[in-house]
Amino acid sequence: MKVLVATKEGQGVRQNDFSWVPEGEIVHFANECDRDRDDVDGHCGCRRAMVGIECGKATTTMKVAELDTTEQRVFERLKRHYMEDWLMDEIRAEKMARDELKDLKRIAKTFRVGAVLEKRGDVVRARKLSTSRTKGASR
Repeated sequence: MKVLVATKEGQGVRQNDFSWVPEGEIVHFANECDRDRDDVDGHCGCRRAMVGIECGKATTTMKVAELDTTEQRVFERLKRHYMEDWLMDEIRAEKMARDELKDLKRIAKTFRVGAVLEKRGDVVRARKLSTSRTKGASR
């Protein structure tokens, strides 16, 4: 399955980069606070990061990878996250997981395997590692 995973590639392109997610761990969207609502480069970092599906830590760099997993496994892990970490009931957790998985699949499909990405507010786009032009995918 084509997914987004944490990577150290491209770290340091931006001065405010960070990565606390193990290399290759599947990432998903994080909750965003109001603190930096109008400033994607604000101190918090939640508007420019994705979170490891297992560790719960954040990274500003991710890449597209083809992993030996299934859509059902990723769905179940997201559902468990919403039930355990957000204390949602099963019905709401399933809806959240289904909606997020749909977005994650669409974004992964937009880019080639190996593409290094960054999240800038509501847009996930190829990270500029050189002077080449890139396109983005809105969340």
